[in-house]
Amino acid sequence: MFPTRDTSTLAGPLVTVSDHSTAMIRSAARRLLDLRLPLIVDRAVEQTVRDEPTYSGGPVSRDDLRYHMDRTMRLALTRLVGDDIPDTLRSAALDVGRIRAHQNVPLSSVLHAFRIDLKTLWEALIAEGHDVDAGTRADFLERSSLMVWEAVEANTEDVVAGYQVARGNREEMRSAAFEQLLLDGDHQQSTVENAARMLGLPATGHYVCLVGKFPIPRPELVAESTDRLDAGGRTSYFNWFAKELRGIVHVTGGSTDVVDDLAPLGEHVCAVVDADGLADVPKAIRLARMTVHGRAHSGVARARDNWLHAVTAANDEVSNALHDAVFRPLAALTDHERNGILETVGDLVAHGGTTADIAARTYRHRNTVRKRLQDFTALTGFDVSDTVDLATTAIAFTVESARSDDPPRR
Repeated sequence: MFPTRDTSTLAGPLVTVSDHSTAMIRSAARRLLDLRLPLIVDRAVEQTVRDEPTYSGGPVSRDDLRYHMDRTMRLALTRLVGDDIPDTLRSAALDVGRIRAHQNVPLSSVLHAFRIDLKTLWEALIAEGHDVDAGTRADFLERSSLMVWEAVEANTEDVVAGYQVARGNREEMRSAAFEQLLLDGDHQQSTVENAARMLGLPATGHYVCLVGKFPIPRPELVAESTDRLDAGGRTSYFNWFAKELRGIVHVTGGSTDVVDDLAPLGEHVCAVVDADGLADVPKAIRLARMTVHGRAHSGVARARDNWLHAVTAANDEVSNALHDAVFRPLAALTDHERNGILETVGDLVAHGGTTADIAARTYRHRNTVRKRLQDFTALTGFDVSDTVDLATTAIAFTVESARSDDPPRR
């Protein structure tokens, strides 16, 4: 057998220093857990209230903050000590995440509070090990910072998981309440009350309801609009369904015009309708949807300025029949003849006025305008000087506009 070299004298001191530092850290952590935890928690609470505005005047009371900080600090110290985590503490950080999500505390604020935990806990551990000898101190500092970070990071992962699950569940519940409101809120008071509770909105008051046509969801545009509404003190809720955006805005005060705040959504076809209380929202959303489906031009517009679009979208079969009655007789004309008649009649439908007005707007001679209007009547049977025939023609032109215009920009 070959002689072996004894390396214990080389490896031993490194292992000994390392193990000794770890033992000292665990011992210091146990003293903090058993004797000094209330003081550490008080210090962390004061620091959090001072440095994080959400905790100084928001939905989290000082007692609430202190109770859950005690539990999460206790959990972190238990991890540091190396003890088995008791069942009563195992979900402490997860619970905080769920609770803060339900309290609408921003996740960034929750994580800031946990960073304060990390700093406070490490400072307390360093103070507890102030009498560590010089030979061990460097390793003690390095290892303690790593061990504290790992303990608090484990808590942080749990709090984020709890927050995200709760936020997802809460958003699902809010979405379900909103869907139910649209289904039967106009005749079920219990549905209205549940929606008000889940959405955090009053059952009564003035609302502006929006429907938008979005081939591709654009949440960043909704976020920009929400920021504008929030800045004006207006509470809102938006919801995606297939290729449609639905939203409601609670408006207080004298001004009810929120179209400017919704301008970021103007890249798409959007319509807004006023509603008197949440019970009136389902009807307003239906009307806004019909208006959107009857329009082709992008932009946020009020339904009251686009009644023809709502009418054309309300019944496709009737609208298409009206369109055929007006436009099919023109199909036999040459493109030049057809375009000339459509120019003149379209201008009348859009702007009204006399023959002279139409001639001035379209840069045509009055006799040309008169002849085109006469030709239109002769071909279609609709006399645009008659109110009923003009209304029918206007509906047909609205359908034509929706068919022929480019789709909204994505």
